[in-house]
Amino acid sequence: MMTHKLKISCTTGILVLLLISLMGCTSSTLTTEASATSTPITIETSAPVVTPTTRPTSTPTLPPLGTEGNPITIGFTLSPEQPEAVEAAGDLTFVLEAETGYSVESLIYPDFLSLSSAILNGDVDLFWLAPFEYLYLNSIDAAEVILMSNHLGVYAYGVQFLANKSRGFRTYYDAETGQSVDDALYALQQFAGTRPCFINPNSIPGYFIPLGLLSTASTPTLDPVFTYDYGATIRALYIQEICDFGVSYALTGDPRTASELIQFIPDVQEQVIIIWQSDGIIPNLNLSASPDLPLNIRYIFEEAFLDLSKTSDGSALLSTSLDYDVEALKSVTNPFYDPLREVLAPLELDLEEITLLTP
Repeated sequence: MMTHKLKISCTTGILVLLLISLMGCTSSTLTTEASATSTPITIETSAPVVTPTTRPTSTPTLPPLGTEGNPITIGFTLSPEQPEAVEAAGDLTFVLEAETGYSVESLIYPDFLSLSSAILNGDVDLFWLAPFEYLYLNSIDAAEVILMSNHLGVYAYGVQFLANKSRGFRTYYDAETGQSVDDALYALQQFAGTRPCFINPNSIPGYFIPLGLLSTASTPTLDPVFTYDYGATIRALYIQEICDFGVSYALTGDPRTASELIQFIPDVQEQVIIIWQSDGIIPNLNLSASPDLPLNIRYIFEEAFLDLSKTSDGSALLSTSLDYDVEALKSVTNPFYDPLREVLAPLELDLEEITLLTP
């Protein structure tokens, strides 16, 4: 019986070994065939795949507007040849800081091209602008007027059309009241087909405004004579045969009363008469604000400048810093420029070219 069990055990062991051997061969064959005929299989693991990224850079955060490191900036157009004005512009910042409690900085630019670039770049919060400069920046939503300067007694000046009385033009101007008695239509249509004396092709009162008024009155004229001086225009009208009429500024004075004219031509006011005079349609130098300047800060500085202009020392400081006589300031809004826009509309001017590219 024992011998029989050993035989079975031995036989069984042999069979097991054979089976294992066969299974090993089959597995090896299958594995080889799979390696030869199947596509690779991507095995997912639980480990995250890391993608290299650029390290973020920190963006500096400016201090609050109006504090040290981020002051309220005021732009001036001044040349290095105006050191007294540049110094006064710096002194103005100390006065405004004491008045408003904000940190203030004056920025000096040599020309409007430089100033306008800084404005469009967001570097200037408040800035002083001439009429065409404001019209251009306002047209591209870069400036909003807040204060207008009083210069020589007015906030906006006009033009007057002049002629020698022997030419026979009818006058529409009352010397006693200092005002015209009718609108420009009838007065200016007298000049149709005649030759004007203008100052220069870049002058607002001595060229652009008379052109706009003549165009509105449908009054074509001959090519102008450019005199480059108001006194020269008056002399040309006095001696005649150079031009038939001329144009000068008005409301801020009368070029006929210049001492050099009265000295040599004492009867100039009797011989060269005013045919028609406009109302004040050309605004003086203004203070404008960037549309990005918060309204509460804008109003604070508006009041500070108004208070400053009410004192003799304050108006003197403003005048020196601007190199422009400022007798007072008053609050105005964009419609203050509408009379000027209306006169210029027929000319379809390229204000960008005039303000930025004209020397």
